[in-house]
Amino acid sequence: MSTGSEPTHASAHVTGGSARFTTVDGAEETLDAPDADGVRRLIVDRVRADAAATGTAIELRTSGDRGEHRLIVGPTGEIDVEVDDRTVTRAELRQQAWWTTDPEPVHEAEADEDDAPAAEAEADERELAAEPAPALVAEVPAFFPPSSSPLPESAERPPVFDSGDDDDLDEDDAAPAEWAPARVTEIPAAAPATGTDPVDVARASFDADADAAPAEEPEPAAEPEPAAEPAATTAEPEAPAPADGAPAPETAFEASASNGPRPSFIEPPEVHPATVSGWRSFFVRIGIPIKPSKAELARAEREKAVSRQWAGCRAIAVANGKGGVGKTMTTAVLSAVFARHGGGNVLAWDNNDTRGTLGWRTEQGDYDTTIRDLLPEAPRLLEATASVSDIARFVHHQSVDRYDVLRSNPELLAADQRITTADFDLLAQVAARYYRMVIFDSGNDESADRWLRMIDSAHQLVVPTLAAPESAESAALLLDALRKRDEHSRRLADGAVVVVGQSERAGIGAAQRIAAGFEGHVRAVEIIPFDDALKAGRIRYDALQSRTKDAWMRAAAAVANGL
Repeated sequence: MSTGSEPTHASAHVTGGSARFTTVDGAEETLDAPDADGVRRLIVDRVRADAAATGTAIELRTSGDRGEHRLIVGPTGEIDVEVDDRTVTRAELRQQAWWTTDPEPVHEAEADEDDAPAAEAEADERELAAEPAPALVAEVPAFFPPSSSPLPESAERPPVFDSGDDDDLDEDDAAPAEWAPARVTEIPAAAPATGTDPVDVARASFDADADAAPAEEPEPAAEPEPAAEPAATTAEPEAPAPADGAPAPETAFEASASNGPRPSFIEPPEVHPATVSGWRSFFVRIGIPIKPSKAELARAEREKAVSRQWAGCRAIAVANGKGGVGKTMTTAVLSAVFARHGGGNVLAWDNNDTRGTLGWRTEQGDYDTTIRDLLPEAPRLLEATASVSDIARFVHHQSVDRYDVLRSNPELLAADQRITTADFDLLAQVAARYYRMVIFDSGNDESADRWLRMIDSAHQLVVPTLAAPESAESAALLLDALRKRDEHSRRLADGAVVVVGQSERAGIGAAQRIAAGFEGHVRAVEIIPFDDALKAGRIRYDALQSRTKDAWMRAAAAVANGL
């Protein structure tokens, strides 16, 4: 290319999607783009604009994460790349670089309209004809996206003719059959749509009088081989057919990647697995697939709810101002359900001043200790050097149901085992450090400091009652009083779970009437059927009937959904 004068100099240092650009006047600017290819387009567009404004060619020197390169940008927007001490035109780069996105070449009749470029093209052809046929560039400058490999040494290299357009090869200039592009080492981004490519937009700014209509489709060129079909004219000419044994210019994986994200090979997470039970499980055991029933799917959802692990300790208060309504039973069974399905770390706390019986209805541990023994040791258990097993001396582990019990002493009078608000807060810190869930079995004195503090620290309220008018009225009065106490207590009452226990075998009708009376006033109501295993003695979850376990599972899931 001949510019008529020595080119001025500009430089750019590219790092990722950012570049430090120095203009021909020596001023420094920072150019940013979403990616490396975008910032390189910005640099080329900027240099083209400066060259057009000054009417002289500009030598652009680039450096950075893709090496150092020299480009000569003419005042009309053409680009020459300096490689191996010789000038290579864009027409040569077209044979092995897919990144060029300038408009299609026009017909010869249209090219004749501009005499100056045509004269320059003829001069270039004469220069090329006088010299030996140049070899193709061994490597496209890394300033642009990766291109193809060089020709094999054994292949015959036909002469390369520059049409003078310096943008694209004409369709009539068929590429040699021996040449084939190598596979790129990284999947290129999808080509931009016609008319939106940054190079097309920049070129249009330098030639405002150019015809905006798309070029007509040229006549198919005569092919040396009958099997080859002429390529249709598009915004980006198709690469020539590869030689035998050479990889395709665009692999199937590259083609599918341009259509959207690939599918994931990791299956999406499934719901909690449901177990097929009853006679239908026989077919599962012999290898016949049977889908779980609706009841089995519902049970699986409840098991998933009670097995959740929350961030931080959760406190559940079991309360009713009347004694003998099932508070201790509710505390023990709920603790067993959450511990068995959630992996332990559940504490059942007998928060009772007046002869709490939780210790009597659960297993005795290795140490005969109560809450009075834990209180003086609480500061030591909160030290950083304390071990997680130190709490075992003060609680009673349930070997099968997997929860721990913090007992009160039923042999002492209430006056001898009262604890203050500060004592309760200290013990609560110990419980929160060693357990993920604490379930309080409360006493009947709703004015006691420990009872009020339990309500203040609770996340969920459970109100047990028997299927009897007196028990149900006591539960309703408790909810009314909490709604009037403060905002936190009101939220507990509105979101409470009422557990209605069937006290006699034939008392299901009474239990249903009591449950219906609470519906609409609390978040959930569950009926627990009569079970001899809950009447007296030690409470063990495995001793319960199947329908009783299902009822307690529903109650525990309702509690978990409120946490």
